[in-house]
Amino acid sequence: MTIAILAASSLEFSTFKGCMGAVEKDTMGDVKYYIWTQNGHQIILLETGIGPEKASVALSGLLSKHQVDCLVNFGSAGMLDQKLELKQTFLVDEVIDAHTGRMRTTNPQINDALSRFLAESAKPFAKGRLVTSAEPVCSKPMRTKLADRYSGEAVDMEAFVLAEIAQQSKIPFASIKMISDRANTNTRLQYFINLPYVNRKLGKLMYGFLEYLHAT
Repeated sequence: MTIAILAASSLEFSTFKGCMGAVEKDTMGDVKYYIWTQNGHQIILLETGIGPEKASVALSGLLSKHQVDCLVNFGSAGMLDQKLELKQTFLVDEVIDAHTGRMRTTNPQINDALSRFLAESAKPFAKGRLVTSAEPVCSKPMRTKLADRYSGEAVDMEAFVLAEIAQQSKIPFASIKMISDRANTNTRLQYFINLPYVNRKLGKLMYGFLEYLHAT
């Protein structure tokens, strides 16, 4: 089995990469990805780049070179629903394109496995709907608009296009995020302050999930 892990940049995935150990690195133009063999499975970590355009190019390129059995996206997300908490793990059930309103669902079997892993590890998490925007959404009015229009709970910049390509390619897809910031006058600063925490916690979580899959 080949599992592809998708993350926007090394600021989000360096801990995961470090946990995985010795690695084979490859490139497709400006796109970087890393390959390991773990417990008889091939694990690919793809650096998608930030935003839907780069993510689309990166994932399409990877799938043209490698046969992949499932895709898991992880990274930071901004808070839309004030019931969420900063640094909270967020498991995505549905992802919506902020521009078109189109929706894609994540794979229920992978989500169930992630939910069991989080519960058995005593890691609190929320589940819900993610909105993907092509541009950063930092202001409170813009986030309120997205929350109201789409009943969204969090916002990112890549997940929808990844989910859409996965669906077109008939590959199971899941996405797990961590809430890095809420909308206020210091949204960008809060994001960069919390990003190292997201990197550490989600990286270890993703590594732990792969170990959990092998054990079960």
